[in-house]
Amino acid sequence: MFILLEHSLRPLKLRGKKVTPSTIIPMHIEQLKPTEYIGIRSGKRVSALNFGGHITPDPEAKDAFYLSKVMPVTLDESALNAINGDIFVPANEACSVEILTVNEIRAINWPDSVNGYWISVSFYQNDQFKGNGWFYKNEGGSEDILLNGDLEYKGGTTIIKAIRPLFQKTVECECNGLVSKDYWDYRPDVEII
Repeated sequence: MFILLEHSLRPLKLRGKKVTPSTIIPMHIEQLKPTEYIGIRSGKRVSALNFGGHITPDPEAKDAFYLSKVMPVTLDESALNAINGDIFVPANEACSVEILTVNEIRAINWPDSVNGYWISVSFYQNDQFKGNGWFYKNEGGSEDILLNGDLEYKGGTTIIKAIRPLFQKTVECECNGLVSKDYWDYRPDVEII
């Protein structure tokens, strides 16, 4: 699973095939595989041909790129019309994706250097793991994406922790007032409309 961060608007020819160079934010690098993926928001199908390479971010993006493991990917030509920011899941695997907003955020250890970027995170309530996803925080608020998780929305506090530490510290914040905005329950045998 990954968020499509950006992609080329022009295909490149590689070994006789047209491909689309792209940049992604993976949920778990070890689970990425060359296969067909489907965009949850768009229903767009793309094939991932190759994952990996190196990206050198601008200095102000260095912390965020490290925390989220931003990486290059080679997608097939069909990705030319993909939408940046879409969430792609393997087309042959069932999953749920929930988009959330947060009414109140208290930074516990959330450096300003990661604001304005999607960060790979884990969600906890009452010290129990509730799922993985991504968190985007800026001055105007935040948006969360929860994958295959289950949160309680009535009262209580949700702790959101970056999956990787930064400078040997856990990057985390406390969220109250989570609200579910959108929900997709993707099943490979059911077409997205």
